[in-house]
Amino acid sequence: MLVTQHPVFRRFWYPVIPIAQLHQTPQSFCLLGQDVVLWLDATGQPAAIVDRCCHRSARLSQGKVNQGQIQCPYHGWCFDASGICQ
Repeated sequence: MLVTQHPVFRRFWYPVIPIAQLHQTPQSFCLLGQDVVLWLDATGQPAAIVDRCCHRSARLSQGKVNQGQIQCPYHGWCFDASGICQ
């Protein structure tokens, strides 16, 4: 097993991007082999979920931030910081 695949490493915090670069544009990155999208929620706090819409697998990072939620570019569904479709 690769070190990056060990489950214990998924419980840690990792610096991935300066918060000043987030603003209103979602950012994508790969962490431990997982594609993730990062954005600022409505309170200005960083939010991160898997970079994939559960409906059509569109990359959420290609969408936009709408009232602190990430909006899918394919059909416009919005997801909160916990990944729940609103």
